[in-house]
Amino acid sequence: MTKFTKHGLLLTGLLLFSTASAAQPQGRFLGFGGGDDENPSLKIRPAEIAIDVPMPVNSASLAILLAQAGDGGNLSSMKQAALRKYHSHLEAELNARLQAFFADEEIPLVEREGLLSLRNQLQVTVVKHFSDLQSVDGLDLERGTVEVSGKFHYELRSFHDHVLSERSLDLADLRIREKYRVKTAGDGSTVEDSTEEAIKLALSEMVDEIVDEIEDDLEADELRDLLSG
Repeated sequence: MTKFTKHGLLLTGLLLFSTASAAQPQGRFLGFGGGDDENPSLKIRPAEIAIDVPMPVNSASLAILLAQAGDGGNLSSMKQAALRKYHSHLEAELNARLQAFFADEEIPLVEREGLLSLRNQLQVTVVKHFSDLQSVDGLDLERGTVEVSGKFHYELRSFHDHVLSERSLDLADLRIREKYRVKTAGDGSTVEDSTEEAIKLALSEMVDEIVDEIEDDLEADELRDLLSG
């Protein structure tokens, strides 16, 4: 018959307690354990963004730029620089909006793998609609709007990379439009141009509308239900 001393029972109990205590934080780091009401950890993966914007020129200066391109200028490099600028703006706006939302929901965001991961895809086209051209005080005044169209798609994936939830949006349905104006002198030089500001405002408004559309799917209780279902 095996005999247990008080000392042996005490030592065994301490070892079991130590093992359980050490294992618990590892599970909770990813959002495991802690009960059904504990919010899962989440990783926001870098958004996949494809964007197209108008050339950063106005109607009055286009002829001058085309002539410069014939003399060795590079319209393509101007377009690529504009694309990088708006890509960075859109990426920063989307990240900031999502991080603020999940902070309000008390969802722990992690840099490495979480219990959930959020993947976002954006295909965005910004079109410039010319309205009218007038001469005001010796300057040419061009006015119009910029409009956003394209597609947005998100996927919520499990720790094992299974799709738990997904949704797509047609960005044209959001009806994002902003006004722009351009003033140019007779020689084609730009005096005032609000096109860049209008495009950035339109992209920021688009991000706000996207998050407003999908936020019900991303609330804390919905994420917990996804994992328990």
